[in-house]
Amino acid sequence: MADMTSIPTMIGAQCSGLIAADLPRLSLLCRSCADFYELVEGQAPSDATAAEILGPLDAKYALGAKHVWGVEKEGKLIAVAELLEGYPSTHDWYIGLLLVAPEHRRRRVGAQLCAALVRWMRQRDATVVRLVVHQQNAGARTFWERQGFTLEREDLKRSGRLEGPVWILARPA
Repeated sequence: MADMTSIPTMIGAQCSGLIAADLPRLSLLCRSCADFYELVEGQAPSDATAAEILGPLDAKYALGAKHVWGVEKEGKLIAVAELLEGYPSTHDWYIGLLLVAPEHRRRRVGAQLCAALVRWMRQRDATVVRLVVHQQNAGARTFWERQGFTLEREDLKRSGRLEGPVWILARPA
């Protein structure tokens, strides 16, 4: 889980590593983002959705390390980021999820969190950061391109009930 000695910083919000005790708050955030889950997974989020974010890595990523950061504002969890360190090689990272509560979208929360995370990953010797964007979520691609990510390749991926084309985006750390 997250290295608490070097917390990413954001203006106007508190970032912290999430742990099992945060599951109820994370579940509320996931449920508030049902539009995202319906779009990319074809199903509503559940308590299992939040548990999966906090849970252990899938066996195929076992050589990496998982980090889960939450963003809190005025006592409420407003965003979460799930990171994978060291996959597919030592200095490669993935942003597995960056989820922002609907009422905080388009207010630069995602952009600030992305910038904070990239700074934090760079401090941990990251050289490249990748992520997956489902093609039905074209708005997400626009967001990530504004953060400096470019198309690396296309692939197919199954998420929840849906399987379809995805873009793999990357940027230097």
